[in-house]
Amino acid sequence: MMRVLADLHPVDPRFGLAVDEVLFQAARDAELGSIRFWINDRAVVIGRSQRAADEVDLAFAAHERIPVLRRMTGGGAVYHYPGNLNLSAVLPRKPGRRSVTDTFRFFGEAVAAALSPWVTVACGGNALRIGGRKVGGAAQARRGDTVLYHTTLLLSPDVIPMDRLLLAHRPGYAPERVASRPSSTVTLEDALGHPAAVENVVESIRLELERRLGTTGSVRSLTRAERAQAELLVESKYGRDEWNRSS
Repeated sequence: MMRVLADLHPVDPRFGLAVDEVLFQAARDAELGSIRFWINDRAVVIGRSQRAADEVDLAFAAHERIPVLRRMTGGGAVYHYPGNLNLSAVLPRKPGRRSVTDTFRFFGEAVAAALSPWVTVACGGNALRIGGRKVGGAAQARRGDTVLYHTTLLLSPDVIPMDRLLLAHRPGYAPERVASRPSSTVTLEDALGHPAAVENVVESIRLELERRLGTTGSVRSLTRAERAQAELLVESKYGRDEWNRSS
């Protein structure tokens, strides 16, 4: 049994990132696994080992009042907005998911299978692609026997194109630290020619993950203590330049 959390209304992205860390710690302390579906308000989210100035047009982001935040997982920069669906799976490591590669494969194939009623999705490395164009990218964090897998799925387009924010999509991109991997992208809506109901996508992914994990999820909310922990992390970490802009 593991818990399933779903918040499909855009949240403060600082809080959204903080909750992942709270769930990760709960898995480490109490072996409490979670599958979480959530939507962030607009933000550029860089990987743990990246440098914001290398990845983001900071002047444009400031003009549009789009925060630039750092997550706890690795990987490259991504633009979060309400047309994205975030999936986080926090689990103790199990056979078949021991390596980074195995974890990307396990969850990537599960998400691809869940999307198969709508469209054919190819899974390779940490990316999900439709017709060669990226519809989702994933990252991980690991501590001891606990792993956090996170992916962002592009469900519908935004009025702000990624290349206005992400420097990896521009000529001359040469970061000093971990590089993002720019790729041509497509949203699920564009691939289908019509919107896909986010609730239906969530339900399909949840059922596929439960089947592959051999468990049944229990739909719950954050506890009062967990919400308080997340709010504290916003104040002490995810809302502070010392974390988000450190070089």
